[in-house]
Amino acid sequence: MSKFLPAVAVVGAALLSFTSLARAADIVEEPVYVEPVPVSTAGWYLRGDVGYVASSETSGRYGYLKGAGKDHASYDFIQEYHYDKFETDSAVMVGGGLGYRFNDFARVDVTADWFSSDLKGSSNCVDIDSRYCSYDDKSDVDIWLLMANAYVDLFHYGAVSFYGGAGAGGAYVDYGTLRNKFKCPDAGYLGAGNLCGETYEHEGRSSWRFAASLMAGATFDLTTRLKLDAGYKYTRIAEGEAFGWDSTDRARGAGGAQGHDNGFDIHTVRAGLRYEFGGGGFGKAPEPIYAAAPAEPAYLPEPVFK
Repeated sequence: MSKFLPAVAVVGAALLSFTSLARAADIVEEPVYVEPVPVSTAGWYLRGDVGYVASSETSGRYGYLKGAGKDHASYDFIQEYHYDKFETDSAVMVGGGLGYRFNDFARVDVTADWFSSDLKGSSNCVDIDSRYCSYDDKSDVDIWLLMANAYVDLFHYGAVSFYGGAGAGGAYVDYGTLRNKFKCPDAGYLGAGNLCGETYEHEGRSSWRFAASLMAGATFDLTTRLKLDAGYKYTRIAEGEAFGWDSTDRARGAGGAQGHDNGFDIHTVRAGLRYEFGGGGFGKAPEPIYAAAPAEPAYLPEPVFK
């Protein structure tokens, strides 16, 4: 009997311990929420772009000295005429800029773009039937654009963000020498001493003008900091001076600008890279991280005592 009581006590203690473990196994701990580290969406960025500038037809006007003046070496007045055609060829644009992102959808930047294009113009000769004489003008023009721009990301789809934007600033338009050639299908019709085949040079003018732009495009996240930016940009450049008078007209007293353009409509398809600086990257903060739920203990059947 004395040996039996200790054995019963040991078995009882074992049963109590097993029951406590079984009850503990029934308790399921809630997953632990780990607060994500905040990620800043604000910061500076650099950008570089290349683009294709489509050919653009605009309009222009030029002055013409009328009358011989009292001494036959001056003029009485200047009459204005318009070009029948005045257009720029397609060109390649390069540019870059510095910007700042305020948050996940708004940013601004300052950009500088440049392109150079050949220019062609034509019109009928003054006071001569258009069947027998026309002006053929050729030059080139360099255009610098310095713009302040603002953008809004309209919506996101995965790693792609679609945006719209607008900008305003200045355009520096620099014309090269314009060569004005007299073309005559039938030079004999105009008689001896005509100007058919003659070419006169006009010094190019340069000026700052107002410019405004509208943009639309998409940004692709290559990494958290490096973005591929592709889109379309329309820019309107205000009118201004194009070229001066030739040496013959200057000798008669003409001065200033003889030719003016009526401004430019610039259509550009562009692509570039944008590198955004920041301590932890840009964009939305990561999704919350939850600790893995503890594994359920293996089921052990209760012991059966016989």
